[in-house]
Amino acid sequence: MTALVASALKPAGHSFAAADFFAPLLDLGLKASADKEVRMPFQPQRFERAVLAVTGQPLSAILESRCSAYAAAKTPPQKAQCVRELMAALDAEMDAETGQEVMARCACIGPGVIDRALAIQQEASDLDDLLVQLNAVHIGGGQLRLEDDTIHATYEHCYCGSVNRTRTPIPGPYCACSCGWYARLFEALLGRPVEVELLSSIIQGDPQCRFAIRIG
Repeated sequence: MTALVASALKPAGHSFAAADFFAPLLDLGLKASADKEVRMPFQPQRFERAVLAVTGQPLSAILESRCSAYAAAKTPPQKAQCVRELMAALDAEMDAETGQEVMARCACIGPGVIDRALAIQQEASDLDDLLVQLNAVHIGGGQLRLEDDTIHATYEHCYCGSVNRTRTPIPGPYCACSCGWYARLFEALLGRPVEVELLSSIIQGDPQCRFAIRIG
């Protein structure tokens, strides 16, 4: 599987303000259980803003049509198929790095979860303790651990309500949104750039979603 990487503070050649792209939505600061699923759906408007910010251009006709089809979709399988077709179109129009940057900017992390994490940080004795406390309240998936200069994160199920009920893999850079989620969180906590690599993805056929967050 091709690795997806997101760098938090300085995307190549672009600058942006977090408030422009990350509205308060359901996020990983809310615990998922077997009978209460956390949903972080794809947002076409955020995608449109991300494409404009990264490329300097509005959506192409094909990307706009794919977003419109997603907005009109009613059922989870329909939405997943629209996302699949949108990612195929994105791959056709942009190189892999640009497509990943677009999707990283689509991360649905709002100021609420970051503020909560910052408050927890004030009580933590060190980074290891911070990760323990974040795990306790399920910020970041509940399985954060530090190894040397890398934080490892794992999801046992997909948190994206737009695609997590499909059995057909979603190709392309879609999961870079989760790389962007972790990048924004740990940029805020550590006050410096981090690099996030997607190691495996449930919606691409893997048993878990795994990320390496390099902080050194």
